Amino acid sequence: MQNLLRVRQVYGGILTLCGLISGWLTFAVMLLVVANVVLRYGFNIPIPGTLELTEGALPLIIFLSLALTQFHQGHIKVVILTQHMPAGLRRVFRVLAMLVGAGLFAWAAWAGWHGALKSLAIGEVERGSIRYPIYPIKFAVVAGMVLLTIQFLLDALSFAVGHDLDELEEGILE
Repeated sequence: MQNLLRVRQVYGGILTLCGLISGWLTFAVMLLVVANVVLRYGFNIPIPGTLELTEGALPLIIFLSLALTQFHQGHIKVVILTQHMPAGLRRVFRVLAMLVGAGLFAWAAWAGWHGALKSLAIGEVERGSIRYPIYPIKFAVVAGMVLLTIQFLLDALSFAVGHDLDELEEGILE
């Protein structure tokens, strides 16, 4: 059990790094949009490529932070049925929910991988006021889905061995 907690903690550090990258990208997009607005309306000199760069950054911002949100148990939970179940049955349903989530995102990552490979093969680029390749963004989305799949599997294992991840987040369990 302690090894699982250590693996989860190390993996959480990796996810935190992804979250920091996502946060810095968010900040950079905000600076770009503000600068574009000021220059466009103040001096009639828009920044070329603002729309394209913002569109490219949004998938990175979202998918690099999904697994971190799951690590912190931050996704929406509907407990209307499970809150009245005995603890053992509730644990079974939580494990099943995590496994279903892992399966869905593993499938999405697999499908995304093939889409990213195709994008790389054809040299897909964003066309607009600036041009840049799209495949790195698609590979980053796949990476984010793989990270989330792994987090779901770690959560399923944690629930299966009896850890309450909400308490782990609060630092109650060591």
